[in-house]
Amino acid sequence: MIPSPLSFGQSCQSPPWQPAQPSFWESDNVRQHLAKLRETITISKPLLNELQEILLLRKLNESNAQEDSTPETVLQEIVNRKRINLDAQESLSIEAANSLCSHLKLLLGPLSSITNQASPWEERSAAVRLAQKRQKSVRNTRWRKRKRKQFAELLRKERENYDKADQEADEWRAREIAKDIARRKMESMKEIAKQKANEERKRLESEVSLFSHLMRILLE
Repeated sequence: MIPSPLSFGQSCQSPPWQPAQPSFWESDNVRQHLAKLRETITISKPLLNELQEILLLRKLNESNAQEDSTPETVLQEIVNRKRINLDAQESLSIEAANSLCSHLKLLLGPLSSITNQASPWEERSAAVRLAQKRQKSVRNTRWRKRKRKQFAELLRKERENYDKADQEADEWRAREIAKDIARRKMESMKEIAKQKANEERKRLESEVSLFSHLMRILLE
């Protein structure tokens, strides 16, 4: 069984609604109030499941009254373990549900002024100011998020441009080094060819000189 957020001894009647004070619509107060409302709704879900299971269990008991093998649910196991009959369990669950409904109405009461035209204008004005403040906060958050995204995109493009420029500089240096190596190699080849040409010229001159000397000897 899910315990009631209020004591079982309280009346199940709805508490008298009191209009919310303008101070209620301060951000912190509304945030805390909505947190309590969410907590109460969270509690109400398993309680609703419990009531639905009690209804299902009653239907199963009625349809299987003549059978010995009635399916046993988790709730039936709890009821048997606590030695409490289904009627008492149902009564406690209904009382808890009524108490929970009263608590929900109490929490929803101050929020009804948003749509209730009969609410004091101070209260509605405070609610409107809070809504406008919230909308402004949302707009500012979206604006900051958009600016952060734009700034991140700008940084990304700058990094890409820097990397591209750095790569182009590396490629230019590589081309210049390759050109310098090719130029030096060409100069070296020219120097070697020049040396070989000089050596060949000297060899030919030496041979011609020797041949001329031999011819003079023969002619004498």
